[in-house]
Amino acid sequence: MASRTEASRDVELERLNAELLKQNLTPTWAYYTSLITPQPKVSYAPYLWKWEVLLHYLRRAGELVDLERGAERRSFELVNPALRHIMGTTHTIGAAVQLVKPGEVAPAHRHLANAIRFIVKGRGSYTAVQGEPLYMEERDLILTPSWTWHDHGNETTEPIIWVDALDYPFNQLMQVSFFNAYPEARHPFTKPLGYTANWMGFARPTWETYAEPVPLATYRWTETARALQYLQGSEGSPFDGILLEYVNPFRQGPVLPTMACYAQLLRPGEHTRAHRHTSSAICFVLDGAGYSVLNGERFNWAPGDLFMIPPWYWHEHVNTAAEESRFFVISDKPIYDTFNLSREEAYAENGHQQRVEKTFTPMLLSGA
Repeated sequence: MASRTEASRDVELERLNAELLKQNLTPTWAYYTSLITPQPKVSYAPYLWKWEVLLHYLRRAGELVDLERGAERRSFELVNPALRHIMGTTHTIGAAVQLVKPGEVAPAHRHLANAIRFIVKGRGSYTAVQGEPLYMEERDLILTPSWTWHDHGNETTEPIIWVDALDYPFNQLMQVSFFNAYPEARHPFTKPLGYTANWMGFARPTWETYAEPVPLATYRWTETARALQYLQGSEGSPFDGILLEYVNPFRQGPVLPTMACYAQLLRPGEHTRAHRHTSSAICFVLDGAGYSVLNGERFNWAPGDLFMIPPWYWHEHVNTAAEESRFFVISDKPIYDTFNLSREEAYAENGHQQRVEKTFTPMLLSGA
């Protein structure tokens, strides 16, 4: 039993704690395990968007949103319900889908946010970055590095659709968002077609230096798909199957300082081992069918679906199709690597989460 002196001191300590809080001061001795937690405290859950829903609203936006009447872009963000306050897909990345109709130009602008474009449907249109036209085919990856002028033009007779990903939630966290509109709809072409492509190979010009810190490259899906197919028979990763990272050809690091991009292949019947890491990820399903288990919750996916994995969430993937399943993956891992915050852990026991507690129910169209 505490002595009267000890009891009196406890009362005084509680009073001190309360007074500190009123002064906007936090007593470390009372809140230490809240300030520095033993494990990451993740504030949001996984989510999955069905392609049929995204395509439906893209078509409606195509009928109602007019770029010539001042709309900056015909796109909408994929917002995690718990991240509505930052309009983020994850806490660092915002993914969107965008539509440009035949004959349109999405006007030129620039922003501090880094961005990527992954082409879903359509071919022959272009994204112009810093005055260099980059023509796009389905499943190509195009980068829009920070503070580069860019516009999108559709010179074909068919609409073009792509997935955007920008690091604007991270920029908002750092309170460094900047944006400029170009005075004209198009930024003039100042570099010849294929200029950057001449710097991407094993032989490069000796008389000049490539000016851009991030290559204004088009990562062709034909080449990526060929590499995936070639490596299909390899052992691969027990956690990710066959996983290829798109790289900066000059620096050998991620394509952008804040975002890494991957092409992932799961072989027929493959069931990866569960693991977790401090970085978050967004997965766009290209081919196949199956499901992923995220902290005991099953997410069924099919081509065109997008789902996201929060940081420090156990996750494993199962390909239930008779053919390969392929993902395009975007991750914020470069941020964690830069600040030595990357951590990864394998699931114990037999490598798979022992129990699926529930199955995620996605939002569907009315009557679907």
